[in-house]
Amino acid sequence: MGEICRKDCLARNMSKMIKCQPQEYSFIPKTWIFPAEYTQFQNYVKELRRKRKQKTFIVKPANGAMGHGLSQSRISLIRNCEKLPAQEHFIVQEYLDKPFLMEGYKFDLRIYILVTSCDPLRIFLYNDGLVRMGTEKYHSPNEANLSQLYMHLTNYSVNKHNENFERDETMDKGSKRSISWFTEFLRINDYDVAKFWGDISELVVKTLIVAEPHVLHAYRMCRPGQPPGSDSVCFEVLGFDIILDRKLKPWLLEVEI
Repeated sequence: MGEICRKDCLARNMSKMIKCQPQEYSFIPKTWIFPAEYTQFQNYVKELRRKRKQKTFIVKPANGAMGHGLSQSRISLIRNCEKLPAQEHFIVQEYLDKPFLMEGYKFDLRIYILVTSCDPLRIFLYNDGLVRMGTEKYHSPNEANLSQLYMHLTNYSVNKHNENFERDETMDKGSKRSISWFTEFLRINDYDVAKFWGDISELVVKTLIVAEPHVLHAYRMCRPGQPPGSDSVCFEVLGFDIILDRKLKPWLLEVEI
C-alpha cells in the first residue's frame, strides 16, 4: 500500500493517472515532488506571476506515511517560492484556500476503508469516521498568517497542542466529531447527502485502482501457484484524509495505514 500511502508515491502515481485521465482524476491538488520536479514547479510559479496571480503552497515531508514524518515543525505554508531549496526531498502542493467551513473553522474528514481482497479488488467503505477541525477561525492565507498552522492545518497531531483544542465525550461537539453527525448536518441544511457519499466513494475507488496492480503483484509473489480469485488470506484498513472545498467537492490529501 506504500504506492498510495507514501506522499511521494501517491503524488507520482496520481500524476500518471492525471496525464491519462485528467477528468477522472481531478480530485488531487496540483503536486510536485522535490527535487525531481523543482524546475517544473518554478516554471508554474513564473507562469502565475506572468498572469499576475498569486497562490499559496503547502510543503510536506515526502516520505511521511503511516503516522510518521508528520509534525507541525515539518509542515509549512509558503508564497515566496523562490526561497525553496532545490535539493531537499519534500512535497509541494497547491493549497486549497476556499474550504468548506464548519462554524468558521477549517476541517478535514478521516474516512475508513476496508480492503478484503485484491484478486478481485473488494472494498468496503465505513459510513462513519472523524471530522477533525482546526482550532483557530479560518481566514484566507496571506503573508501575515502563513505561520498560523492551527488555522490552516487540520491534523490532530498539530491541533491537540493548541489551548483552544476542545475535547468532548460526545461526537457532535468539540474539535473532533463524527461523520455521522456531519452527514446529519448536511441533511438538515439541504445539501445533497447521496451525492456527497457518491463523490467520496468514487474518490476511494479511483485511488485504490492506482494501488491495485502493485498490491496484486506483491500478493501473488507471496502466494505462488494460487489460482486467480482464490480466497483472500489478508486484509488492510486504510484511512483516507479528505478535505471539502466550498462547493462540497472532496479532495484527497493523503492515505494512511
